[in-house]
Amino acid sequence: HGEAGHHRIWGTRCFDYGSYEVLRFLMSNLLFWIEEYQFDGYRFDGVTAMLYFHRGIEWDFVGGTSEYFSRHVDAQAVAYLTAANQMLREALPQCLTVAEDVSGFAGLCRPVLRGGVGFDFRLGMGPPDEWQRLAPRF
Repeated sequence: HGEAGHHRIWGTRCFDYGSYEVLRFLMSNLLFWIEEYQFDGYRFDGVTAMLYFHRGIEWDFVGGTSEYFSRHVDAQAVAYLTAANQMLREALPQCLTVAEDVSGFAGLCRPVLRGGVGFDFRLGMGPPDEWQRLAPRF
């Protein structure tokens, strides 16, 4: 589904979540916006593209555990998202986080202390995207 580090549909680069410098950059940005501008929450866009090496491209998610616990999952991205949610809770306990994800990744909205990734809400963009595709036909 494209070269590692690239998203072929969006034509963009993807972060290397295993890089200390990348993690430091991303985590410090989350804290900056809370501390400097009093943000009280974040919507993480494109979480599906972060979670899977195939970026969710041409992949039908049917809910089997093999989709969520397999070689297709970017464990370093899961670790980053988990650490980000934990850090945000420690910095600002009332902070809300929303994951835009079409896969229904298991544990995405389970608290970190209960083995989850720690998001408060999941925004499934599948139905709105489908309506946008179908609307011109009517």
